[in-house]
Amino acid sequence: MQSPLKDSLSRLATRLMQRHILLASGLGVVACMLGFQWLKTQLGAPMLDELQGYDQMALREHLLLYGEAGRALHAGFTLSLDMVFPLVYGAFFGGFLALMGPRAWLPFALFPVFGVMILDVAENLQLAALLYGFPDLTVPQIDSASQTTQAKFMAIQFMLLWLLGLTLSRLYKRFRR
Repeated sequence: MQSPLKDSLSRLATRLMQRHILLASGLGVVACMLGFQWLKTQLGAPMLDELQGYDQMALREHLLLYGEAGRALHAGFTLSLDMVFPLVYGAFFGGFLALMGPRAWLPFALFPVFGVMILDVAENLQLAALLYGFPDLTVPQIDSASQTTQAKFMAIQFMLLWLLGLTLSRLYKRFRR
Protein backbone atom coordinates (compact mmCIF):
# COMPACT_ATOMS: atom_id res chain seq x y z
CA MET A 1 0.00 0.00 0.00
CA GLN A 2 1.46 3.34 -1.05
CA SER A 3 1.29 6.49 1.00
CA PRO A 4 -0.98 9.33 -0.13
CA LEU A 5 2.07 11.62 -0.50
CA LYS A 6 3.86 9.11 -2.74
CA ASP A 7 0.71 8.68 -4.86
CA SER A 8 0.26 12.45 -5.18
CA LEU A 9 3.89 12.97 -6.17
CA SER A 10 3.67 10.15 -8.74
CA ARG A 11 0.56 11.70 -10.29
CA LEU A 12 2.18 15.14 -10.38
CA ALA A 13 5.38 13.78 -11.94
CA THR A 14 3.36 11.84 -14.53
CA ARG A 15 1.42 14.99 -15.39
CA LEU A 16 4.59 17.10 -15.69
CA MET A 17 6.07 14.58 -18.17
CA GLN A 18 3.28 15.20 -20.69
CA ARG A 19 4.48 16.90 -23.86
CA HIS A 20 2.08 19.81 -23.71
CA ILE A 21 3.07 20.54 -20.10
CA LEU A 22 6.78 20.35 -20.95
CA LEU A 23 6.26 22.60 -23.97
CA ALA A 24 4.16 25.15 -22.09
CA SER A 25 6.55 25.27 -19.13
CA GLY A 26 9.55 25.49 -21.48
CA LEU A 27 7.95 28.44 -23.27
CA GLY A 28 7.19 29.94 -19.85
CA VAL A 29 10.87 29.67 -18.91
CA VAL A 30 11.84 31.47 -22.12
CA ALA A 31 9.22 34.19 -21.54
CA CYS A 32 10.46 34.77 -17.98
CA MET A 33 14.07 34.90 -19.18
CA LEU A 34 13.10 37.54 -21.73
CA GLY A 35 11.45 39.52 -18.95
CA PHE A 36 14.57 39.28 -16.81
CA GLN A 37 16.72 40.35 -19.75
CA TRP A 38 14.53 43.43 -20.22
CA LEU A 39 14.87 44.21 -16.50
CA LYS A 40 18.67 44.00 -16.72
CA THR A 41 18.70 46.47 -19.60
CA GLN A 42 16.60 48.87 -17.53
CA LEU A 43 18.83 48.44 -14.48
CA GLY A 44 22.06 48.69 -16.42
CA ALA A 45 23.49 45.92 -14.24
CA PRO A 46 22.85 42.30 -13.29
CA MET A 47 19.90 41.49 -11.05
CA LEU A 48 20.74 40.83 -7.40
CA ASP A 49 19.84 37.15 -7.64
CA GLU A 50 22.42 36.71 -10.39
CA LEU A 51 25.21 37.74 -8.06
CA GLN A 52 26.77 34.65 -6.56
CA GLY A 53 27.31 36.15 -3.16
CA TYR A 54 27.92 39.69 -2.02
CA ASP A 55 28.93 41.66 1.03
CA GLN A 56 27.69 44.99 2.33
CA MET A 57 29.93 47.07 0.03
CA ALA A 58 29.13 45.12 -3.15
CA LEU A 59 25.41 45.22 -2.40
CA ARG A 60 25.51 48.94 -1.67
CA GLU A 61 27.30 49.59 -4.98
CA HIS A 62 24.64 47.65 -6.91
CA LEU A 63 21.73 49.27 -5.13
CA LEU A 64 23.17 52.76 -5.71
CA LEU A 65 23.80 51.87 -9.35
CA TYR A 66 20.13 50.93 -9.78
CA GLY A 67 18.93 54.21 -8.33
CA GLU A 68 15.61 54.64 -6.55
CA ALA A 69 13.51 53.93 -9.66
CA GLY A 70 15.63 50.88 -10.54
CA ARG A 71 15.31 49.47 -7.01
CA ALA A 72 11.53 49.88 -7.15
CA LEU A 73 11.42 48.25 -10.60
CA HIS A 74 13.66 45.38 -9.46
CA ALA A 75 11.54 44.84 -6.33
CA GLY A 76 8.36 44.78 -8.42
CA PHE A 77 9.86 42.15 -10.74
CA THR A 78 11.17 40.19 -7.76
CA LEU A 79 7.71 40.02 -6.18
CA SER A 80 5.88 39.26 -9.43
CA LEU A 81 7.72 37.58 -12.30
CA ASP A 82 10.48 36.15 -10.12
CA MET A 83 7.90 34.55 -7.82
CA VAL A 84 6.21 32.86 -10.80
CA PHE A 85 9.52 31.74 -12.29
CA PRO A 86 10.14 28.92 -9.74
CA LEU A 87 6.76 27.41 -10.61
CA VAL A 88 7.49 27.57 -14.33
CA TYR A 89 11.02 26.14 -14.22
CA GLY A 90 9.89 23.71 -11.51
CA ALA A 91 7.31 22.26 -13.90
CA PHE A 92 9.84 22.15 -16.73
CA PHE A 93 12.75 20.55 -14.86
CA GLY A 94 10.46 18.39 -12.73
CA GLY A 95 8.96 16.95 -15.90
CA PHE A 96 12.38 16.25 -17.38
CA LEU A 97 13.71 14.68 -14.19
CA ALA A 98 10.65 12.44 -14.02
CA LEU A 99 10.98 11.60 -17.71
CA MET A 100 14.68 10.71 -17.56
CA GLY A 101 14.70 8.86 -14.24
CA PRO A 102 13.77 5.25 -13.60
CA ARG A 103 10.03 4.70 -13.11
CA ALA A 104 10.64 3.47 -9.55
CA TRP A 105 12.02 6.92 -8.70
CA LEU A 106 9.03 8.74 -10.16
CA PRO A 107 7.64 10.05 -6.85
CA PHE A 108 11.07 11.23 -5.72
CA ALA A 109 12.12 12.97 -8.96
CA LEU A 110 10.55 16.21 -7.81
CA PHE A 111 12.44 16.58 -4.52
CA PRO A 112 15.51 18.38 -5.92
CA VAL A 113 13.21 20.69 -7.88
CA PHE A 114 11.15 21.46 -4.76
CA GLY A 115 14.38 22.27 -2.91
CA VAL A 116 15.50 24.75 -5.56
CA MET A 117 12.03 26.31 -5.73
CA ILE A 118 11.87 26.81 -1.95
CA LEU A 119 15.33 28.39 -1.91
CA ASP A 120 14.40 30.65 -4.83
CA VAL A 121 11.21 31.90 -3.17
CA ALA A 122 13.08 32.51 0.11
CA GLU A 123 15.76 34.39 -1.81
CA ASN A 124 13.16 36.51 -3.62
CA LEU A 125 11.57 37.56 -0.33
CA GLN A 126 14.97 38.47 1.11
CA LEU A 127 15.92 40.44 -2.01
CA ALA A 128 12.65 42.36 -1.93
CA ALA A 129 13.40 43.27 1.70
CA LEU A 130 16.87 44.49 0.66
CA LEU A 131 15.52 46.51 -2.26
CA TYR A 132 12.73 48.14 -0.25
CA GLY A 133 14.81 48.54 2.91
CA PHE A 134 17.81 50.27 1.38
CA PRO A 135 19.76 52.09 2.86
CA ASP A 136 18.70 50.79 6.29
CA LEU A 137 20.04 47.26 5.93
CA THR A 138 21.77 45.16 8.57
CA VAL A 139 24.83 43.02 8.00
CA PRO A 140 23.00 39.83 9.12
CA GLN A 141 20.18 40.63 6.67
CA ILE A 142 22.67 41.06 3.82
CA ASP A 143 24.64 37.95 4.80
CA SER A 144 21.48 35.85 4.99
CA ALA A 145 20.34 36.95 1.53
CA SER A 146 23.81 36.33 0.09
CA GLN A 147 23.98 32.85 1.64
CA THR A 148 20.51 31.98 0.36
CA THR A 149 21.56 33.06 -3.14
CA GLN A 150 24.68 30.91 -2.93
CA ALA A 151 22.66 27.93 -1.67
CA LYS A 152 20.21 28.40 -4.55
CA PHE A 153 23.04 28.31 -7.09
CA MET A 154 24.48 25.15 -5.53
CA ALA A 155 21.03 23.50 -5.53
CA ILE A 156 20.51 24.46 -9.20
CA GLN A 157 23.89 22.97 -10.09
CA PHE A 158 23.01 19.75 -8.25
CA MET A 159 19.64 19.53 -10.00
CA LEU A 160 21.17 20.13 -13.44
CA LEU A 161 23.98 17.63 -12.82
CA TRP A 162 21.43 15.05 -11.69
CA LEU A 163 19.40 15.68 -14.82
CA LEU A 164 22.53 15.38 -16.98
CA GLY A 165 23.48 12.11 -15.24
CA LEU A 166 19.99 10.67 -15.73
CA THR A 167 19.98 11.73 -19.39
CA LEU A 168 23.41 10.21 -20.06
CA SER A 169 22.38 7.03 -18.29
CA ARG A 170 19.21 6.78 -20.36
CA LEU A 171 21.16 7.39 -23.60
CA TYR A 172 23.76 4.81 -22.63
CA LYS A 173 21.07 2.21 -21.95
CA ARG A 174 19.31 3.02 -25.22
CA PHE A 175 22.50 2.67 -27.29
CA ARG A 176 23.50 -0.48 -25.44
CA ARG A 177 20.30 -2.22 -26.55
